[in-house]
Amino acid sequence: MLPQSIRHIQRIATRPIQPVTIQQLLARSASVSEESHIKHARWIREEMPVRLAHRLADSLQLPFVVVCNTRFHEVFRLFLNAFEVITDSPEIEDAKGVDEFAARIRECVMSTGEIVHLLQEGHGELKALLGDLVDLDSFLNQTFFTRIGNRVLAEHFLAVHEARKHGMVDEFAGVVDPRCSPAHTVHGLSKSLGDLCLELYGDKPKVILDGELDAEFSFVPEHLTFMLQEIMKNALRATVEGHMEAASPLPPVTVTVMKGSFDVTIKVSDCGGGIQQEALEN
Repeated sequence: MLPQSIRHIQRIATRPIQPVTIQQLLARSASVSEESHIKHARWIREEMPVRLAHRLADSLQLPFVVVCNTRFHEVFRLFLNAFEVITDSPEIEDAKGVDEFAARIRECVMSTGEIVHLLQEGHGELKALLGDLVDLDSFLNQTFFTRIGNRVLAEHFLAVHEARKHGMVDEFAGVVDPRCSPAHTVHGLSKSLGDLCLELYGDKPKVILDGELDAEFSFVPEHLTFMLQEIMKNALRATVEGHMEAASPLPPVTVTVMKGSFDVTIKVSDCGGGIQQEALEN
């Protein structure tokens, strides 16, 4: 890697990352004017390299043994490639420029699809080699945050751009659903996770859904599904494993939806026994 490339990364990494809210994403919709859509593309072109530069700069500070790991090195290469693809793109002046930029962003999204898998494998290899000699938790957390944030920005822009190209300016487009329904998500997960539990254990707890089932809010459905899936999966597993020897029926897992003035709370309750006392310190 050339010294000028390192200096370029370090210079851009000095810029702060701009936080983005759900409402800001909703405002960048398919129904905006062409001028606003061009500004959206320009903002993506400016902001995504900043986020990538922060992670690349962090990678340059890692111990040599970590950087030499094949998986971590590949993640660095993928981030560097995405950084260069975006920073080397020409200035966006018109609709044609947006089209060309969208093709570059699509390439970046597709090329970074294996990053999570690579980091998992690389971390496992380094853990086996070094044990607790190197703490990578902070680096990995920030890397995952950047990946999630950039994918949300990129996929939202691409979805809006495709909707505009196909004349769907009056329809909802993007990664944020303004009417995301927790109850609908829980219903779907109850079926899929219940079937998985039945296949693995031969039994499954009943999932009871209560509260304000008509509650809706603006959110990324894919993220809500992933979070609820992990929590509900743990609750179902703990319930079955905690009552395998009991003669009585399995207690239910309860999911309660509560809508406040400014937020929505989803509570998952189970009778799995909780964390063992000796494991609390960990």
